[in-house]
Amino acid sequence: MAALQPWREVGQMTFVLIEHLVGDFETFKQVYLDDGDRRRMSGSKGGRVYRDADDPKNVIIILEWDDTDRAREWAESLELDQAMQWSTSNVATPRVTVLEHALDSEE
Repeated sequence: MAALQPWREVGQMTFVLIEHLVGDFETFKQVYLDDGDRRRMSGSKGGRVYRDADDPKNVIIILEWDDTDRAREWAESLELDQAMQWSTSNVATPRVTVLEHALDSEE
């Protein structure tokens, strides 16, 4: 009998990773929540927002997407650019990356 692997390859899943500094978290939060319908219409399946434990103005967002091409289209959209400007008060230039899920691990 073969030993079980502590990892597994996964099927196609796409994520958009956004990292940026915000001037005021409450302003960011409101813009993020208000933009939910537009994200869903573009193919987002939802996501999570994280804050850096050492710098709470550093926000990381991970959104799951139904399709890599739709994720890329949204990541490059003017609407996202404008929403990030409003939510961050132009504190810094956000970094946006489209990721494909490749591997899960239990470790």
